[in-house]
Amino acid sequence: MSSPDQAPPPVPDDDDYSPEPAPPGSTPAPDHPAEPDRAGPDWVRTELVRRTELIAAEHRAIAQAQARQAERLVELQLWSEEPQVASRLQGSLEASHLADRNAATLSACQARAVEFGRWEDREVARRTIVSETACLLRLSERTVERLLDESLWLYSTTATFEALSAGEISYPHAKALIDQMRTLPEEHQAAFEEALLPHAKTLPVGRFTNRAHRLRERQHPESIVTRTTNALADRHTRWEPAADGMGWLHWYGTVHDTKSAFDRIDSTAKTLQQRGDTGAGMGEGTGSAAERAEAEQQRKRGLAQLRADITRALLLDGVTPDGLGAGIRGTVMITVPVLTLLGQSDEPATLEGYGPISPETAREIAAQAPSFTRLLTHPETGVVLSLGKTQYKNTKAMKKWLRMRDETCRFPGCNRPAVKSDVDHTDDWANGGTTDCDNLAHLCEAHHRLKHLSQWQVVQEPGGVLLWTSPGKRSYRTDPANPVAPPRPRPPVVTPKKRRRPAAVSYLMPEHQPTRRPSPPVPENPPF
Repeated sequence: MSSPDQAPPPVPDDDDYSPEPAPPGSTPAPDHPAEPDRAGPDWVRTELVRRTELIAAEHRAIAQAQARQAERLVELQLWSEEPQVASRLQGSLEASHLADRNAATLSACQARAVEFGRWEDREVARRTIVSETACLLRLSERTVERLLDESLWLYSTTATFEALSAGEISYPHAKALIDQMRTLPEEHQAAFEEALLPHAKTLPVGRFTNRAHRLRERQHPESIVTRTTNALADRHTRWEPAADGMGWLHWYGTVHDTKSAFDRIDSTAKTLQQRGDTGAGMGEGTGSAAERAEAEQQRKRGLAQLRADITRALLLDGVTPDGLGAGIRGTVMITVPVLTLLGQSDEPATLEGYGPISPETAREIAAQAPSFTRLLTHPETGVVLSLGKTQYKNTKAMKKWLRMRDETCRFPGCNRPAVKSDVDHTDDWANGGTTDCDNLAHLCEAHHRLKHLSQWQVVQEPGGVLLWTSPGKRSYRTDPANPVAPPRPRPPVVTPKKRRRPAAVSYLMPEHQPTRRPSPPVPENPPF
């Protein structure tokens, strides 16, 4: 008999638990439950249910957390719109007035911040909470703007918000509902939500989104002709980088234009595939080994690859109906190491606004480049020392050097290309800041304005490092894309000095002659 102080045997609640085998000839006690048959269907079915239920519980917890985040985002927006809060998030009005007074002495580039229209208190507050939240969460400002907007819509739809808070629907279901509902007139939104919400609790996201789209089409009071005309104003083309030296080109246009364009590309690709004439126009036995390998690779292209190559050819070499586009090429800045260019190294090149690209791609682009800019780098650290022109105060050379150093807007998290941004004085020109490379950095227009009109502060350290301080007194650091040393000033040019004299004075008889004193004689035995 065991004593009361003896510890009870372990309970088999762990997957790794395995009971010790019973002695030979013994039988289990009748009051002990039998071990589950792990090979039987009942145990497998029970474990399947248990494990998937754990995942479902976490899925519901995520939905509940996203509902709470949406509620906090709404509270942040409402707080920032209070007059006493918004007015105190403005930047220094004294600095703005000083910039206005000195605007007449500034160049066009230097006066960009001064020319900006003053933001109202509410706009400054909005920009402040967006930038502060984006930097804290390490998200883009566009993502935070979308979250803020979605949160307001979600919080205003009581039934949908309660379903998300209870974990009955997921955030993608809620987003699909409000994306369609917000396009309806206000008087139709409640009926739309009431009819659609039950399906969010039973359908997968894809099928639910399709049902929401169809229901919205049926309930919208405006004709599809009117809505198509209004939507046409939102057409655009957008580029998106991808991994491994690739990228996406998105074209958002009318359904008939985009479908017709794809049909043309698809039919051309299928014609080439049926002909089997997808090579480079080179015979089997002609050309170098590399050219024959390239031709063979071209002949092996599939339908998807043919579509992509045809799209590239039409976009890069085609022209508009009025003849525009002929000979026009996109301009990019590519940094190629010399040994890579000569084929003696496989070190990747760098494409501005993207990052590393393969050596083969860089050499192909360089072979067609009309000109080059010399780039001198330190052999050990790789720090850029020169861009060829070393004239320190040459504006074009300085802009090129800064564009090479920054590549993008230097505000934390912003990826807008430097070529589309302003060259900003870190220490404001109106406050005595100098126009040199240690006080200049690229900022896009939105963050240029944010720097001047809000309480964001920035200091530039040597090497182009920017230290930002947010209105919430959080610190962020942005490093240049390419660490560089400032352009070295060109040595002064020594030229013969020209004498200038009044015309009435004779060269042989100057008006004032210097008084000359005779030098003392040198002693015969000098003391040195």
